[in-house]
Amino acid sequence: MTSDTEQLIEKPSDDKKSVITIHKVAAAIIVAVSVLFICLAIFFALLYFGSYKELLPSWVGPRNNQTSYYGKAAVASDNVRCSEVGRDVLIEGGNAVDAAIATMICLGVVNPMSSGLGGGHFMTIFNASTGKCSSIDARETAPHAAFKNMFDNKPEDARKGWRAVAVPGELHGLRTAYEKYGGKLSWRRLFQPSLEMLAVGVPVSQALAAALKMEERNVLVEPTLSDFVDPKEKTVYKYGNIMKGRVMLRDTLKYLANAKNPIAEFYDGEMTKLFAGEFEENDGIITLDDFKNYSSIVREESEMIVTNIGNYTVCGPPPPSSSAVTQSIIQILHSYRNELDESNTEINVDILHKFIEASRFAYAARSKLGDVRFEKDALEIARNISTEDFAEILRKKITKKTHEPEYYGGIFEPVKDQGTTNIAIVDSDGNAIVVTTTVNLFFGAQVASESTGIIWNSQMDDFSLPKRPNSYGYPPAPANFIAPGKRPLSSISPLIFISNDTKKVELAVGSAGGSTIISTVSLIAYRILTLGWDIKTALDAPRIHDQLIPNRTEYESNFPQATHSSRGHTMAITRGIGEATAVHPVNQRVYAYSDFRKGVESLAAGY
Repeated sequence: MTSDTEQLIEKPSDDKKSVITIHKVAAAIIVAVSVLFICLAIFFALLYFGSYKELLPSWVGPRNNQTSYYGKAAVASDNVRCSEVGRDVLIEGGNAVDAAIATMICLGVVNPMSSGLGGGHFMTIFNASTGKCSSIDARETAPHAAFKNMFDNKPEDARKGWRAVAVPGELHGLRTAYEKYGGKLSWRRLFQPSLEMLAVGVPVSQALAAALKMEERNVLVEPTLSDFVDPKEKTVYKYGNIMKGRVMLRDTLKYLANAKNPIAEFYDGEMTKLFAGEFEENDGIITLDDFKNYSSIVREESEMIVTNIGNYTVCGPPPPSSSAVTQSIIQILHSYRNELDESNTEINVDILHKFIEASRFAYAARSKLGDVRFEKDALEIARNISTEDFAEILRKKITKKTHEPEYYGGIFEPVKDQGTTNIAIVDSDGNAIVVTTTVNLFFGAQVASESTGIIWNSQMDDFSLPKRPNSYGYPPAPANFIAPGKRPLSSISPLIFISNDTKKVELAVGSAGGSTIISTVSLIAYRILTLGWDIKTALDAPRIHDQLIPNRTEYESNFPQATHSSRGHTMAITRGIGEATAVHPVNQRVYAYSDFRKGVESLAAGY
């Protein structure tokens, strides 16, 4: 009798041989398909990354941040945890708008110095099924009691404290976007990851730690910001700490997540009464009616700044956003496309000089812009400066040398907004959204609601003050004076580029960084769409920035500033220009990248 062992190792029967043969063939096919997939991936990567290599200037150095590319969809934010939150929403069937909402709520938790329910935002949205753009203006609004000269005697009150706060638009804009363009997943689901994070503690990011260190003196003495003070060490939290104790914010988010009508709860409910009471107690001027009267503004494509630049249609919000200014720079640069030296591209001193000069003209035009509901010429000016005809007029004024500021047009003080964050998303259906959200300065007005944990913005500082010329002696911009119900001018420029051939999104890009947003977004778009650089190199490469006032060109380290002395530019090195995020669908892939300048957590996610 054959032993059990012998039975296990006996030669297979013909039937067993057939099964083994089939398995071998199947395994071989799987291996072959896998190898083919890898080869195709390498091939497309070489197409994407290889075509531009010989064109790159020598000063474009590598960075350690990861380049991400995906098969279907991507989310680029300045914190990887929040990028993953948005990605998970997409995987579960949410669309780009749903993912953006979840990502923004998350960013308000992990990077509260830059965003949150106490601030506001601009959104640019592309609907792939209609082929149309739309935008949401959830910019903060001056209270009814605000007036033009309210900060004449105490200009510092516009930057810090309860009078610096404008009526926030963040939640109103998020819920409006959800109801009009999202809603594939439940509203509560979009809050869940942030609630879970607050329940166990929030890891302090590199960006948050840097902001806390910078504002440590103010944070330590402000009772409403005590959540950011380590109770054991009695100092602000440091990088890598687990920040616990934001109980009021967690309860607020949970309440709004479960609310049937979150807008009513926030702007005309019991929560609103708490807000109004706190402002009254602290000598603020925002009232119950200010919250009740607030509304975000939905604009369809006909009301936006939509420009044809080369083979692309570019969409962005109208003023008080600065998307028209950004588009103007890109349009001027595009007019020089036939003069590009393909062997040398951007290192060409002449092209860089023209970028600087285009920026100076565009920033001069920006000083004439303001809230389109208050400034009757603002929309017409915005549309004109982004056209090809206007670009040709300015092109003729750009000479071999730079000029004094007066040469470029109206000279007014620049707006210095900061404390922003940007999100760019493209989903599997080809829908896209770019959102730039802000509380203005780091931690906004550096006061928070004791009853809800919400950090209030300092957007009143974004208005121009009539009797306060800036430090360079230039007068304030009348188009941006304070008025009740008015929204201050912003540098925010969330742009979406659609191919006129395929009718699909080619680039979704925006940036944080105050007044450098405009030059950052325009330079990135130019590098990707005109010069053909890959997304990582386009964002990593050193940047330049010139906003006309002050009369100097700022540059990052490694930038070839010495080459510009012959053109008359006054060059000044600076630590960092802009903090961008972008998504670039190409060659059946969705490439996404988040700026290394925001810290090590600044990474994209997708699937």
